Amino acid sequence: MKTLHIASVAIINPNKELLLVCKKNSEFYQLTGGKMQNGENDIETIIREAKEEIGLEIQPHQLTFLGSHQTKAVNEHNTMVHGYVYWLHLPYFFEPVIANEIDKFVWMNKNNYQEYSWAHLAKELVQPKWLSL
Repeated sequence: MKTLHIASVAIINPNKELLLVCKKNSEFYQLTGGKMQNGENDIETIIREAKEEIGLEIQPHQLTFLGSHQTKAVNEHNTMVHGYVYWLHLPYFFEPVIANEIDKFVWMNKNNYQEYSWAHLAKELVQPKWLSL
């Protein structure tokens, strides 16, 4: 089984809603982020992926490390992901402009989050901490 190293960001708006995105041909909602490329560190990956996937410009000082976690990948067969995850608490409301492999997004709240299939990394690491905010 192979392991992918990824970096992701849990974006929270002023209403404490959590942004999750869903890739094309997938049923799972996941954090914005992706695979580290070309010697990138985790923060560089998050900055690149946020701009590419949802049109959001992030500065390094805005990110707070949430944790790292290893779990099964949902969109790649026989693969584990080792994810480095950061919080981003936006002081304003943001409407994502989705691009690349992203098909749709949702702002999760405490009334709707159980209606969606969450990717393992988001569900196992982020969901419990987000629900306690």
